[in-house]
Amino acid sequence: MRRKWDFIKKPAAVVLAAALCITVMPASVKKAEAINPIVQDVYTADPAPMACSDGRLYVYTSHDEDETLNGFYTMNDWKCYSTDDMVNWTDHGTVLSYHDFEWAKENSSWAGQVVERDGKFYFYVPINAKNGQTAIGVAVGDSPTGPFTDPLNEPLIGPAPNYIDPTVWVDDDGQAYMYWGNPDLYCVALNEDMISYDKEYPGSDKGIIKWELETNDYKDLESEECKNVQAQFGVGTRMDNGKLRRPTLYEEGPWFYKHDGHYYLVYAANGIPERIDYSMADSPLGPWEYKGMIMDDNVDGKGSGSFTNHPGVVEYKGHSYLFYHTGKLFDGNGYHRSVAVDEIFYNEDGTIDTIPFTSEGVEPVGSLNPYKRVEAETIEYSNSLKAAGSDPLGKYGIEKEPCSNSTGGVNLCDISNDDYIFIRNVDFGQHGAVKFSACTAADVEAGAVAGKIEVYLDSIDGDPVAEYDVKGGGDADTWVTNTIEVDKSVVNGLHDVYMVFTGEEENESLFKFDYWQFTQYEIPPTPAPPNPTPSAPAPQPPVVSVPQPPVPSAPPAKAEVKAPAKVKVTLAKAGKRSMTLKWKKVSGARGYRVYYSTNKSLKKAVKIATVKKTKVTIKKLKKGKTYYARVAAYVYDSNSKKLFGKKSAVVKVKVK
Repeated sequence: MRRKWDFIKKPAAVVLAAALCITVMPASVKKAEAINPIVQDVYTADPAPMACSDGRLYVYTSHDEDETLNGFYTMNDWKCYSTDDMVNWTDHGTVLSYHDFEWAKENSSWAGQVVERDGKFYFYVPINAKNGQTAIGVAVGDSPTGPFTDPLNEPLIGPAPNYIDPTVWVDDDGQAYMYWGNPDLYCVALNEDMISYDKEYPGSDKGIIKWELETNDYKDLESEECKNVQAQFGVGTRMDNGKLRRPTLYEEGPWFYKHDGHYYLVYAANGIPERIDYSMADSPLGPWEYKGMIMDDNVDGKGSGSFTNHPGVVEYKGHSYLFYHTGKLFDGNGYHRSVAVDEIFYNEDGTIDTIPFTSEGVEPVGSLNPYKRVEAETIEYSNSLKAAGSDPLGKYGIEKEPCSNSTGGVNLCDISNDDYIFIRNVDFGQHGAVKFSACTAADVEAGAVAGKIEVYLDSIDGDPVAEYDVKGGGDADTWVTNTIEVDKSVVNGLHDVYMVFTGEEENESLFKFDYWQFTQYEIPPTPAPPNPTPSAPAPQPPVVSVPQPPVPSAPPAKAEVKAPAKVKVTLAKAGKRSMTLKWKKVSGARGYRVYYSTNKSLKKAVKIATVKKTKVTIKKLKKGKTYYARVAAYVYDSNSKKLFGKKSAVVKVKVK
């Protein structure tokens, strides 16, 4: 079988750094590279990374809903993703919601952060209180993925105007600090319980330390007090109605941390659209010194797609990473944001080099072990082979839902024909794999085949190394695990893995997918070295003749399977951004593959649809474009591989 995957990325050298760009490739498919943003099936924002004691990196995000209310932010919960290689991310689903705080107003799950201390995980979140003002709450859990509960049943800080964007750091001496605020900046010293603060902290107002960063805080912008905050957070340039709105560059979204003896405050800056700037200090409470910009809001003349930004900085496996958000997903904008990541670098004096937002993201810092259970929602990206060119990251592809089986977690759902997932840097080792297992559920009769999982290595321009029949258990929530054999001479070494899902074209929910796992070839033990001094032969028992059963004859050779006949297309009809094809049934065919493209020779930009019936309607085509198509029938050979017949004559359709 030959596939043409039309959404493989070009090498980094030719990717436009400012645009998330996945480009149509020729038949010789190149190996995919990393992708920014890191989550493609939902809109995420305000990333908060945490290197956990369990060895994984967790990123907590706010969540922009698909449908906005009153044209404004619509955010009801917080999500969590984790990785141990920086490229394959496991989706842990929703881990906290404003519903978990009795005092919260609806639609108010803003930018939060999780901190680990003494085996507990503390989730600090800004929420609208029921009186309409903002407040900062805290929820506590025993695991990085929760469940989290509110131990106070009231806000930790507030309510008060603009109490948003908390960031927490536990210093080397055990003292924890929390910064927050827009447009002013605030800080408290948290108590050891992490759910209260020192209200008598020296130099504070009932425990709260404040940096006044609004223009109306200063009668004279030339005063020493104003020049002092400008030295700490930059000289502001944001103008409203011809007047300076803020005397400093600080806007919102502070992120507080320590690196190599220096304290850092990284924040959204310079008004709308926001960029990311930073200040440094020698103590956790300043005074701060403004150092400049880390990430601009515009790269090579192109913006990030979002008028806001929110930094999150973390050190993991010897690297430093800046997480932020853009509007780079399909239909992305300032209210539909997406979390991304790039590596940052420090100079000898602790200052940070300016970096662009990129399409490439970061390189892997480890490999994925396929011989342990791998959650199906552990992916670098997912999409559909039928996705429109304007939808390169599959906003309308595979979806996820809480898993209904006893293992909990998340599973892939709403899987349609030719949807796929991509897993990067999978290490099968020198000796390779001999089996592949998967856990799925499908709403078909027990034992009936609902679809297939086709596994490819490095590209889908070739034959799959595994074709797994997804069998039903009688209903949509009965999970079935089966195992098939694979060839260890092929499935070995380090590879990127593609899992393409096939089934009835009309079925928009073929099956659900919980996890997968390969079985490693059992490595034979190393034989002991021969004894240089032969010992005397041991005495042998007398030979007794035992009647032997007749040797069975070899099984008959499998009959050769013939390729199906050539397909004859009988209908090629244009529709509104669609075309309908119909053909005569081919005797013995198990299914049909449709190849279509705007390229007349069908050698470039070829897309594929696999169907069981003799009719298909292909949607999401480009208006006014002429498409060319061919159809081939297939059967399964003696090795359960698809064997294709000759393709039909080319037909053309001009889409309405």
